[in-house]
Amino acid sequence: MRPDTRSAPRPPLDLSATFSALKGLLVKHARHLLIVHDAPDQYYLNSRKPAPDGKPLFFAAVDLKRDHVIYRLMPVQVDPSLATLVSPALRKLMQGKGAFAFTEPDPVALEELDRLTRAGMASFERKGLA
Repeated sequence: MRPDTRSAPRPPLDLSATFSALKGLLVKHARHLLIVHDAPDQYYLNSRKPAPDGKPLFFAAVDLKRDHVIYRLMPVQVDPSLATLVSPALRKLMQGKGAFAFTEPDPVALEELDRLTRAGMASFERKGLA
C-alpha cells in the first residue's frame, strides 16, 4: 500500500491586521464619499456625485480574500498621472491598473499607498467626481 503523499491543506492566513491597516487608509476619506459596504471582509466607497451614467462612481475598496487583501483604487485608472506616483516597490504589489495585493501590513507600502489615495481623492475633487 502506498503512503498518502498529499499534503495537509494550509490553514487560512490571519490577514485581519492587514485588512484593518488598509481599511484605515480609506476611512479617512469616508466623510467625502458614500460607504457602500462596511463588513469584516469588505470596505467599499463610492463617490457622492454621479458619473456620466447617473450612478455613483466607484472610488476604492478593500477586500479580504483567503490568502491576501486587495486594495482597489479607481483614481489610478481614471487619472493616468497618478501612475507616476507608484514606486517600483509598490508596483510589485499591483494587480492590474488600480489594485494592490497585500499579505502583511508593510509600513512603507502603506505610507505610499496613503499618499496615493490622498492624491486620488484630490484628483476626484478636481474633476468634480467626489
